[in-house]
Amino acid sequence: MVLEFDRSRMASFRPLESDARRSPTLPGFLYSDPAVFAEEKRRIFDRCWQLIAHESELPEPGCYVAGQIVEEPVFVVRQRNGGIAGFYNVCQHRAHQLVSGRGQVKKRLVCPYHAWCYDLDGTHLPARLTRELPGFDAADFGLKPVRVEVALGFVFVNLDAEAPPLTEVAGDMFQDMAASLPWLDQVRVNPSVVDSTAWEGSTLAANWKVLAENCLECYHCGPAHRDFVDLIDMQDYRYVAHGKWLKSQGRLLKCENSAYKVDAGEPVQEAAFWHLWPNMEFSVLPGGRALGGFRFTPADPGTTVMNSIMLTVPGETIAAERLRYRWEVLWPEDEAICLSVHQGLKSRGYRQGRFVSDEARSSISEHAVHNFQLRYAEAMGL
Repeated sequence: MVLEFDRSRMASFRPLESDARRSPTLPGFLYSDPAVFAEEKRRIFDRCWQLIAHESELPEPGCYVAGQIVEEPVFVVRQRNGGIAGFYNVCQHRAHQLVSGRGQVKKRLVCPYHAWCYDLDGTHLPARLTRELPGFDAADFGLKPVRVEVALGFVFVNLDAEAPPLTEVAGDMFQDMAASLPWLDQVRVNPSVVDSTAWEGSTLAANWKVLAENCLECYHCGPAHRDFVDLIDMQDYRYVAHGKWLKSQGRLLKCENSAYKVDAGEPVQEAAFWHLWPNMEFSVLPGGRALGGFRFTPADPGTTVMNSIMLTVPGETIAAERLRYRWEVLWPEDEAICLSVHQGLKSRGYRQGRFVSDEARSSISEHAVHNFQLRYAEAMGL
């Protein structure tokens, strides 16, 4: 049964306004209603570009990375001609998933259920007994493709064959990243960092929009991230909207701080975050040359699946103290915030909030959250 979002519920709430200083926030029920989630899947996640891998994870033909876009399993695989193709991760026989995680096949993709085989380009290879089946045509059983685009080495997929190109959606975000990080063309996925944080595929018991909005303001940083505001100069911190992407950044406040020590000669002396609609973030922190890629995808209205990759310049290590701060201090602080906010949004004691916005004081302004909610309302036809 297809759930239908009852839009009449919006009539009892104030609509968003274009001026963040006068605007209410979105109604709380939009964060927990199953029908809203079903509409989000159709209107947003079935149509948007999603980060799934980095080219360095696909060094040779047959190397693959699997992922999940809401309810849809997909994977990307390096072709023999050097290109990258994407497919729904579904065998065309009885719908078993073909691959999981990341790895490499020697010559062909083999379903672990009944051993149906596919070439790297998705072509079905004759399976046992199928030649004797009347009217069976192998051409009818090739893997179903998904669109793939690569930017700065990042591999994106899109389930919508008619969606605008990634370059159109992201605008000049990738150019800004490349200009800000001149070492970006050198980075490769660092498996030891991913494994040490055990970060792939973790879940958060909160709506995906709660996490997105938390990433888009530092009004909460003073009360909730005491070490971060001792690391980064909040007077210099800025959130700037650029169409469907936003950037937040601030310079290192002091080398000796309560988060982790940063040497004055280290190559990165600021924190910078690039936020790409609707649910992706790229980030650097002061210290060594390392870039994180982060995607948070809804599994249901109250569960978000988080996947990340860490890229480093070969031969360069990330200080253990920095990793400890990122995953054992900063993230648990944000996790606790998101869990509490999600519960509060479901309460009968909450309807709508109010944005606190002053772009001149960007570090404590919620104008970027307002920008996100306006885009959400437009995408959802609210």
